[in-house]
Amino acid sequence: MSPLPIRQVARVVVLDRERNVLLVRYEDVVPMNPNRHDPLTYWVPPGGEVDAHESHVAAARRELTEETGLIAEIGMPLWIRRHTLRFQGRLVDQIEHYFLVQLTALRPRVANYTSEAIVEHRWWSCEELLQSTAVFFPQGFVKLVGAVIEGITPPSPISI
Repeated sequence: MSPLPIRQVARVVVLDRERNVLLVRYEDVVPMNPNRHDPLTYWVPPGGEVDAHESHVAAARRELTEETGLIAEIGMPLWIRRHTLRFQGRLVDQIEHYFLVQLTALRPRVANYTSEAIVEHRWWSCEELLQSTAVFFPQGFVKLVGAVIEGITPPSPISI
């Protein structure tokens, strides 16, 4: 059992009809490394904390709407990631559940309807992800999502 508080998170891997993936960009102004003074800019699938008495699927649906304005069916679970991170000034043991969302539209317009510090939304093609030098989370995301884009999905959620 972890001595740290556990934070449950739901995230969505959103693909449009041409298999482009939607990511949101954050800039951490408080560096995780005290020797670093520049903000860490990174891209992640939309998502956030699971509220009390809320399922991961319900949280994924809510977070998708709040962070993108999209309303869509939450599909199959893909991955589960557990890691320690600093959140709101304290260390937490974060458990993230990732779900697939497949849209019939091509790169629909999206917008952030939260007070979160989302700097940008972007639809990425597989080729753009592979060529990018940007930081993506979770670690290994480009390879993981590449398999999903190619139609290779795990029979049950895999731990990453």
